[in-house]
Amino acid sequence: MGREKKSFSAVKYIFFGFNVFVWLLGCGVLAVAIWLWASRGPSTAVIPTYSFLSASSLCIISSVIILIIGFMGCCGAFLENQCLLIGYFILVLLVFALEITAGSLGFVMKDKIRDVIYKELASGIKYDYRTEVQLNDQSKNNSFYDRDARGWSTSLDTLQRDLQCCGVDNHTDWYNIQAWPNEQKVPDSCCIHPSINCGFGDPSLWHQRGCLEEVEYWFTRNMYILGVTGVTIGSVQILIMVAAVAQFCYIRSKRFPL
Repeated sequence: MGREKKSFSAVKYIFFGFNVFVWLLGCGVLAVAIWLWASRGPSTAVIPTYSFLSASSLCIISSVIILIIGFMGCCGAFLENQCLLIGYFILVLLVFALEITAGSLGFVMKDKIRDVIYKELASGIKYDYRTEVQLNDQSKNNSFYDRDARGWSTSLDTLQRDLQCCGVDNHTDWYNIQAWPNEQKVPDSCCIHPSINCGFGDPSLWHQRGCLEEVEYWFTRNMYILGVTGVTIGSVQILIMVAAVAQFCYIRSKRFPL
């Protein structure tokens, strides 16, 4: 009995410490979400139509879920509360099931998802992108639209700089867009060596590969890392669910001995 009690205490405090870490992680994610929302607006994403999939929105949703899980885990372990432990188990199980479902749907519907992303990126470039000068002019009339357009434009520029790409298929996607009708130029983020107004002139100075191709290549190149990360997260979730059930069973057996 003494050994069993010591084992339970060890599991209890490890479980408690882990969930304290989870709760602190949730606080960190929430802080990042607030910063993104305040600094770049709701459209910190590269898909304008689906603004709820922006970085700030996803961070807020994730942080709330993480905070709830961490809080329930800490309180359930420390107070030895069976209801909180069961609620914790159910919530983690739902998140785990959601991850499996999302991953499966993403794999099965990858071609359809690719088409949606392609259309949204192409439409965003043609109709939603704004230069810094245009954004400053619009901010005088509509500050919310300015934040929305600025978030989209900044996200796309960052994507092109980081992945060293230009447009969806290639640099011609930027020709004659709404931001500069009747002009065959690209934003400075398309340039191999970015500088002011480098988007005018010689196309050989611009990145030749489209961003959609680069995103696909990035996922292919990092598939092993993504797979290991997914398996690791899934394994941790299974372990903490087992730990929650073990604590629940021990507490129940202690309160209602056979």
